[in-house]
Amino acid sequence: MNNACLLWCHSGVVNVGLGEQTFTLVAGDLLYAPEGAFWSDTGSGLILDLRFRSIGIDGPARRIHLGRSWDERMVHEYSRSLFGEDGVSGDVAKLFEDRVPTPPLPAPRHARAVAQALAANPADQTSLEEFAAQRGVSARTLQRQFLSSTGYSFSEWRAAQRVCVATSLLAHDFSIAVVANLVGFSATSSLTRAFRRHTGTTPSAFTTGAIGMGVTGTPAAIPSRTTFAEATRDQQLWIYTGAATVTTPGYCRFLTQGDMATIPAGTHTRIDVAAGSIAIPVPIGVGERGMSLQEVATLRNQEPSTGLTLVEESRWAHLSGELLPAPAPLPL
Repeated sequence: MNNACLLWCHSGVVNVGLGEQTFTLVAGDLLYAPEGAFWSDTGSGLILDLRFRSIGIDGPARRIHLGRSWDERMVHEYSRSLFGEDGVSGDVAKLFEDRVPTPPLPAPRHARAVAQALAANPADQTSLEEFAAQRGVSARTLQRQFLSSTGYSFSEWRAAQRVCVATSLLAHDFSIAVVANLVGFSATSSLTRAFRRHTGTTPSAFTTGAIGMGVTGTPAAIPSRTTFAEATRDQQLWIYTGAATVTTPGYCRFLTQGDMATIPAGTHTRIDVAAGSIAIPVPIGVGERGMSLQEVATLRNQEPSTGLTLVEESRWAHLSGELLPAPAPLPL
């Protein structure tokens, strides 16, 4: 398993360090961390650390704000990581696809220095002629360097960079008018024109309500799932929300939110978690009283575990005929 992870801010505000970078996450933020991340458990917020064998996301660290409407979807994703599944769900990985890629940096050194200055301060109003004078070249030469190495004229490169920065600000609940000012556009109409030119749509498509899957950013539904215990190790499940059913030959138990179930090894006990429900693996022996996501995160740091194994319906048809006999109810 590599060091890359996804960090979901479930509540509060948390400062996360990534090398020399620091990201301040608020509730509803999702951060992709390509390398190891660290944060202090100060009680001011809760971070869920999602680690998979393969993240399936490339590029530098990126933060997106999905809002609290995504909370259960991301807790479900957290449970998938604790179950030991291989990779991030496709709908979550898709969130990090660059809808507005950063314009390429020019190769020639004069144009590159100007582009780096604009990237550091998108609101910089310095003109092409003024930049050329600062670099000791003609405006025509500087323009040619931008066009030949990026495909953008100077003004279009600057507009593309401003649009790229604006998408991040819009995702963090800044108003369109405020974003236009922050990235250097004189009016919201100028920002809208730039967005139409570089994205084919308007700034409102990049606000919090539009991030994610579909037009309104509605998170994908949480699917039902069937799991079995491991062959050699007992497991324990906590029902975070919704309902589940534990079944073994001759015995069945219905679980609801807050319930805990111990699943003995080697029994092939079937756990059916209903659609829209979330079951989270926890260490053996912990009790229902006081259990919370904060406690789950703390326990995970003390005893990393991968829990149960997902079993396809076709395999269940085969395994169900091989279940061990259960002459007495299991101690659930």
